[in-house]
Amino acid sequence: MKLTTQSDYAMRTLMYLATRSDRAHIKDIAVVFKISENHIAKVVNQLAR
Repeated sequence: MKLTTQSDYAMRTLMYLATRSDRAHIKDIAVVFKISENHIAKVVNQLAR
């Protein structure tokens, strides 16, 4: 099964957030996964809908 890039980023973001007990900033997620902040922001915006 092949995921789109956006789906991959969404899954990574959700897994990262699930392991944390506190809030995370977009910048933190971007640094951990070496992805641009703009891409993560777009993904998080879609997840929030």
